[in-house]
Amino acid sequence: MRRTTTVFWVWLISMLLGLLILPGLCSAEDGWWNEGWQYRRKISFDTTSTAADVKENINDLTVLIRLHSGNFAFTSARDDGGDIRFVDADDVTLLKHHIEKIDVLDEIALIWVKVPRIGGATDQGFIWMYYGNEEAVGGQDPGGSFAADQVVAYHLGEMEGPPKDATVNNNHAVVFTGGQGLPGVIGNGITLNGAGDHIETASSPSLSFSAGFSFSAWVRINQGQTDAWLFARQDDKAALRVGIDGTRVYATVTNADESESATTDTSSDLPTGSWHLVTVTGASGGNLTIFIDGMQMTWIALPTTLPLPEGDLMIGDADAGGHGVFGDLDEVGIYTRPLSADRIRAIFANQGPEGKMIAYGIEEMGGGGGMPAFYLGTILRNVTLDGLIVIGLLMVLSIVSWMVFIGKAGFLLRADRENRQFMTAFQACDNPVVTSVETDRFANLGLCRLYRAGYAVIRNGMLGDADGATLPMASPQMLKAMKNELEKNYIDETKRLNSNLTVLTLAISGGPFLGLLGTVWGVMNTFAAMAEAGEANIMAIAPGVASALSTTVVGLIVAIPALFAYNFLTTRIKDITVDLAVFIDDFSMKAENQAGETA
Repeated sequence: MRRTTTVFWVWLISMLLGLLILPGLCSAEDGWWNEGWQYRRKISFDTTSTAADVKENINDLTVLIRLHSGNFAFTSARDDGGDIRFVDADDVTLLKHHIEKIDVLDEIALIWVKVPRIGGATDQGFIWMYYGNEEAVGGQDPGGSFAADQVVAYHLGEMEGPPKDATVNNNHAVVFTGGQGLPGVIGNGITLNGAGDHIETASSPSLSFSAGFSFSAWVRINQGQTDAWLFARQDDKAALRVGIDGTRVYATVTNADESESATTDTSSDLPTGSWHLVTVTGASGGNLTIFIDGMQMTWIALPTTLPLPEGDLMIGDADAGGHGVFGDLDEVGIYTRPLSADRIRAIFANQGPEGKMIAYGIEEMGGGGGMPAFYLGTILRNVTLDGLIVIGLLMVLSIVSWMVFIGKAGFLLRADRENRQFMTAFQACDNPVVTSVETDRFANLGLCRLYRAGYAVIRNGMLGDADGATLPMASPQMLKAMKNELEKNYIDETKRLNSNLTVLTLAISGGPFLGLLGTVWGVMNTFAAMAEAGEANIMAIAPGVASALSTTVVGLIVAIPALFAYNFLTTRIKDITVDLAVFIDDFSMKAENQAGETA
């Protein structure tokens, strides 16, 4: 018994030391951009046919990084996101980025990063996101976050005032009429309610379409339109319009006297009630092409002599009126060259609600290489407040159950030792009924307690000479009273041995259920956060679900040791109670025999 207990404690201490030492041994992957940053995550790009279907390499693509509680631990970074940095795959080159929105209460962030190169038809590309540095200063570069050919980027997240251009060109809107602060496909968007609602942007040298153009916007219409102008630009030489007639998207370019023009057909249907990426590209001598959700829908050749306009930009109803848009817009981009089909597909796959192109890796710390022993810290840093509350309750239950186990195990070991020592003394006594067994050296435990109770009854009923030489025979009633007293004390001893075991049964049965409650609640929060952020993919779900499952793991960690402890204690208690029952019969038999001999 003693050897088994020693082995158990050696095993337990070894396991605890292993949990403390192993993470330190598993850290320090070669290459860490800057020692001042504590954490990083790998952000991977998938451009294969199952995700973005991008066939060619893309340079200087501005990608959207959506962070939420399912893929990022907001408590590990500063509240304003000022310590977030993005580094290229070489772990050396710092990438330009800017934060559109960060909300640590709702645990949502939208960040734009310019990636120098994304390979086509591969899932091996990636960048690093570093965070966790309270001393970090600055870091954002909104103007540098976009390629040189993107001259307008309206995130449309403003709550009031005309939309601001996020590019270095500062092509801010000069007029805006419409609704703001409404949920969009990326953060907030705007709504246009027909005649008069529009965004107007003044012409500037950066808005030259001499080499071509691209217009891109996320659009949601809930009804058919009456020749609504989604985008219009005109001057004294030419006019360019992108419109919606019914639910059909069209584009047209015409010169001032309308002697030359090119208009796409109306085969590009825009489904109502949902968000879709509408992209139109064109260049003189090239094609005027319409894309919806990254797919080329229709095109028409543009004459070489047909100029592109250089006037003010109108998004929504033009000055003349009668072409109002009834619908919602988000993330408007204007470019001074035609975007390639691969770039448009990449933009759709990245910005769309499904977020197929980007996957978020696990959190690594201090150069950690992602060994399994390090995952525990990553998971715990993603646990939300409700999960921490459940884990706290489970820890309290675990501490109490361990206190009960250690206290009860010590008590049973002492009781077992004292019982064996007492039985040795009891068996060595010639007449334990008449002559009291020496019990002063034993603690008042188990068999000793029973013996004292039974001996007291016998001595009170068997009176004789002062020197105890002769004694009358005890009556049957007295022997029965002695046995009743023994049985009464046996019941008291049984209760004492089984006291506080209820705590262990609560840990066994309640621990997993408390953990399951935390898991279900955490999964609900993860899906709610993803719905709010507008992103859904397995890599975004995985960290949040793993963190939610941590409560179930903690519940099992509480319950499993409690189960082993309960079985160990009940086995020892059963052995001791058997010894008590055998002693009652043995002592009763000796009392009857020895009392009869004195008659």
